[in-house]
Amino acid sequence: MSPALDLQAEFRTEAAVAFSFLHEEAGFAHPEATETLPFSGTALFFRGPGLDVEVQLYDGREPEVVTSLAVIGPDGVRGRWAGLDTLYVAAGCGPAQDVPGQAPNRRSTLKRVGQHATALRQLIAHLSVSDLGQLIIRLTVLPREQ
Repeated sequence: MSPALDLQAEFRTEAAVAFSFLHEEAGFAHPEATETLPFSGTALFFRGPGLDVEVQLYDGREPEVVTSLAVIGPDGVRGRWAGLDTLYVAAGCGPAQDVPGQAPNRRSTLKRVGQHATALRQLIAHLSVSDLGQLIIRLTVLPREQ
């Protein structure tokens, strides 16, 4: 196995543990992994009532960890989404620096997973899943839709 594939597997394991509060405490399903693709990364999806959380590792030229939340409509269709860093700031939980993405090496990649999990836990403690969905919609409304 190549080092990149090893890191992707380690990332998925670390993210599953760090974000386990989603299924243990917040009513989300256990994580689903995407396929591992060299140079593009991997992700875990946590599907919840009206909201999906996706934790991604992009391990290309400028590696980064990205967590996003997406509103899921009553018909199960994924709608608008926003990055955790944007939501964290908009909800008044703290600065975007609390949710860094750059992950140039193994150590920083795994550290970012923990930082993102901590930020998401704070965000969910601050806002209900329903309120998070409304915040995503407010933040992503296009000017012509207002």
